[in-house]
Amino acid sequence: MKRGLSLAGLFALGALAVVDVALAQPTLYIVRHAEKLGNWPDDDVLDAFQPLSAEGVARAQKLAEQFKPGNLAAIFCSRTTRTLQTALPLAQKLNLPIEAAEACMDTAAIASFYKNLTQRFGADKAVILVSHSNIIPYLLIKAGLGAACFHEMGIKPPAEGWLLIDGYENIWKVEKAHAREKTCAGFRRMKY
Repeated sequence: MKRGLSLAGLFALGALAVVDVALAQPTLYIVRHAEKLGNWPDDDVLDAFQPLSAEGVARAQKLAEQFKPGNLAAIFCSRTTRTLQTALPLAQKLNLPIEAAEACMDTAAIASFYKNLTQRFGADKAVILVSHSNIIPYLLIKAGLGAACFHEMGIKPPAEGWLLIDGYENIWKVEKAHAREKTCAGFRRMKY
């Protein structure tokens, strides 16, 4: 899994061609995968296969309880076991397929992913992204979250150059965000 951007990369992200996600963007729900199993080998090859712990499985069920049939048009996640297991109870409840999204694990894919979302789904739709602690800040930033809102949205100052979020209990809701404005409007963080 590719890590988030360094501080230099964050500024470069802002300098890239901005995707206008305001007009037809669906409502976005963004969540971190649930708690992963401890005592997993510290191996880059095996990292993608780290499953959920018992607590994580329970949290994935709790996530599914947050949505009713018809609330979501699509479920996206990275190609890791922990994100798939987090999304699975929701997909089963809503009878929706889980779609792999490179943007949920690689910051370089976020702009094109958001552009694709606006082409596939209108403002009357909602989708959920199940991602990782080092990717969620950049999903929010690219959707238009301003730096002044980082604390309110649970984004921790850079650790070793990477922005991160903490914990597993949050859902970020992004409505009518505008990547050019970089404000807090349209962003909400909720516990589940």
